[in-house]
Amino acid sequence: MILASQKTAVLAGIWSGVGLDIWDVWLDRRPGISILSHDLLWLVALTVFFFLPVYFFVLGHGNKPFARDWISNPEERARYGAIAKRMLAWFITAAAIVAAWSLLSTALR
Repeated sequence: MILASQKTAVLAGIWSGVGLDIWDVWLDRRPGISILSHDLLWLVALTVFFFLPVYFFVLGHGNKPFARDWISNPEERARYGAIAKRMLAWFITAAAIVAAWSLLSTALR
């Protein structure tokens, strides 16, 4: 079983950034696709490159829900802080990949 950590969050950010960038380029090169097919393909891409990696590698698969009074419980606050740090690591990594891809694709045009 893979436990969510900073490393898995960064790897998930790389997966999300690269995967969605490549998917976007691939989909842009198919102008004859119907709107329904386009939307369904984006749903598949979001599932593979966003929802599943975030659920398994950033939030953590085996996490129990937070209690209502999580703010007053030190253990719950620590768990919340760890998840927030992983989310930030994932977001920054994915944003850096997307920004680098954007700059590279602009420079190559």
